[in-house]
Amino acid sequence: MTLELWFLLALTLLAGAMSPGPSVALVVRTAITYGRAGALAVALAHGVGIALYAIAVVLGLAALIQSSSFLMTTLQMSGALFLFYLGCQMLFGGGGTIKKGIDKPSETSNQREGLELTLSKHALSGFLIVFFNPKVVIFFVAIFSQFLNANQSFETQLIAAAMAGGVDAAWYALVAVFVSNPRFADTLTRASAGLDCAFGLLFVTFGVFVFLSLL
Repeated sequence: MTLELWFLLALTLLAGAMSPGPSVALVVRTAITYGRAGALAVALAHGVGIALYAIAVVLGLAALIQSSSFLMTTLQMSGALFLFYLGCQMLFGGGGTIKKGIDKPSETSNQREGLELTLSKHALSGFLIVFFNPKVVIFFVAIFSQFLNANQSFETQLIAAAMAGGVDAAWYALVAVFVSNPRFADTLTRASAGLDCAFGLLFVTFGVFVFLSLL
């Protein structure tokens, strides 16, 4: 690919990553509740998931998934259930904090002391929110595939797939760093219980909407 085409691909991937949705909500919520390390784990795992879908396009697997109504429906159902699960988890957590009146910085500090033990869980959430999102399949089949052709080497296509994951991870890592900046972190932390409820309601709504669209 020419330098201009690589640049256009990078802009396209960045535009896809910046589109609003549950992924950015998950990164923001994780940064507020668990701090920068947890949010970065989500961001990096999210990028890995995106890279795997890009590789699936290179190998032709994504087109197979999209052409199979059973596989697409399974992905959508799994995604709806996962979003509903995350949303309920946030609602119960935020609601419990508000009810007990323990929305204090000291409690948040104690919570973050155990962050090292939960990084793998944050990473898993970041990966699964991509894996169960059929819109990612559609994006890569419809748009990313346009930058690939039979004249390119397999190595070039793999580099393009790696770029997809890198751009995605970099964008969400930037969001994580921004939200966890000390200038905003204290204010957001004090409001974390309310934000948990808001994000939880958003995720539950996403999940219910996807589920109803399949009926």
